[in-house]
Amino acid sequence: MVATERQQRKKEKRRNEIIDAAERLFYSKGYDKVSMDEIAQEVELSKGALYFYFKSKDSLFFAIISRKWTEFVEAMIEKMSYGKNGFEKIQMMIRWFIEYSQENPEYNDMATTFGPQLFQRIDPENARTMMELSMKYMPLVHCAVREGIEDGSIRNDLDPILLGMYIQMITFNVVSPDPSTKNSFTAQGISYDTYVEMLPKFLCPAISRSPEKKCDNQDRTFQQ
Repeated sequence: MVATERQQRKKEKRRNEIIDAAERLFYSKGYDKVSMDEIAQEVELSKGALYFYFKSKDSLFFAIISRKWTEFVEAMIEKMSYGKNGFEKIQMMIRWFIEYSQENPEYNDMATTFGPQLFQRIDPENARTMMELSMKYMPLVHCAVREGIEDGSIRNDLDPILLGMYIQMITFNVVSPDPSTKNSFTAQGISYDTYVEMLPKFLCPAISRSPEKKCDNQDRTFQQ
């Protein structure tokens, strides 16, 4: 039993080392310009041994997405817990989306550049993993919206399910724009940071029960 647990820990450690290496290479060269041979060389494994851990480069991509998304959601749960009502929890969710995207620009670029095409050919196993991750996140938003409607901090004239979906879609698409959208910023002299910082300024007043209510853009909302 002890030997089996030790082997499992060793295998998991090796798996994470492979993900780390793939992440570095994908960020520095671009997903489409990295081969499984390069990843194998980076971690000093034979190509056959690498395929023992990951059956394809796509699987490695989704392993990175899974690890990052898990990290993101776990932190978001903690940050939202400091909200005193539903509206404040939505505030903190939006601010964390912005903060995380700004702290992880390479990941954001990789996910938005290559994610759409890879999701079109995703295999059942990775699709199931992605769905499980989404199901950890979506209820957080819907619960915060319902809480806000019940405590009077969020408008009660909007369907809570649809409102939760709109908040998720708008927030995700603003903080993770596709490459063509980013290029349009550059053409118009608008920085990415300026673009995302507009999000809470219009979204929060739109959902608040009090018209004058605005999102708190200060980092103090995240202080423990």
